[in-house]
Amino acid sequence: MDTKYWGPSGWSLLHLITIAESNPSPQYKKNLECFFSTLSYVLPCKYCRASLSEYVTEHPLEKALESDKPYALARWLWTIHNCVNAKLRSQKLHVEDDPPFVDVKKRYIERFEAGCTRTKFEGWEFLFSIVENHPYSKQSLSGIPIPGAPDLTDATDLEKNRWNVLPAADRQKYVEKFWRCLPSILPYSEWKTIWEDCQVDWSSRSSSLKTLWQIRCKMETELELLNKTTYHSLCYELKKHRSGCAKSKRAKTCRKNRHAK
Repeated sequence: MDTKYWGPSGWSLLHLITIAESNPSPQYKKNLECFFSTLSYVLPCKYCRASLSEYVTEHPLEKALESDKPYALARWLWTIHNCVNAKLRSQKLHVEDDPPFVDVKKRYIERFEAGCTRTKFEGWEFLFSIVENHPYSKQSLSGIPIPGAPDLTDATDLEKNRWNVLPAADRQKYVEKFWRCLPSILPYSEWKTIWEDCQVDWSSRSSSLKTLWQIRCKMETELELLNKTTYHSLCYELKKHRSGCAKSKRAKTCRKNRHAK
């Protein structure tokens, strides 16, 4: 999936989640670990999964969660975001200068304090792109490994994930965990309640799409969200932003060719 489509949406949701609690409780830290430990496996772009696998090795999530400093997890995510920006710059892609952490914190605290009704839900493009790139979807199953992999005979899941050779059944376990853990770390109780009240089935692309659409409709209605859409428009957008990177050997990022139709 084209990173220009789902990337901004994903960063907005993730930053909001990490800002909502300056000093998470031990139980909330467990919930955060449950969720964030899956990100490397669920991103809807094999090159993004590869990069994040490297970044979380260099900047361990566990270290941020063990810290007693306020906003330690938010600072960790800011660091990861800066790593992504640095890679994009190395690929000669235009990226704005990295904002200071204090500015990021201020921006998302203000967003958090704005509440969750009659506003936008950050994350739809990100979440639906994850659904579209379901491990058992056609585009995922037709994906090929990233060239240059070392011997992976005794590799960990993260190492296999880095080279896009993790079997679909193994990646699906992380996808199921991602969706299971997400409601517990959503920043508003209203969001959590709606998610937890809905029947879910993340076993396939079609069932996941149906599940997430059901959740979205319920949130749009009950919270009077501003970023509404129709099912037809959603499906059109998802199809429009497929990048085809899963089958690519030479690409460096999942950005759709601007000349592609």
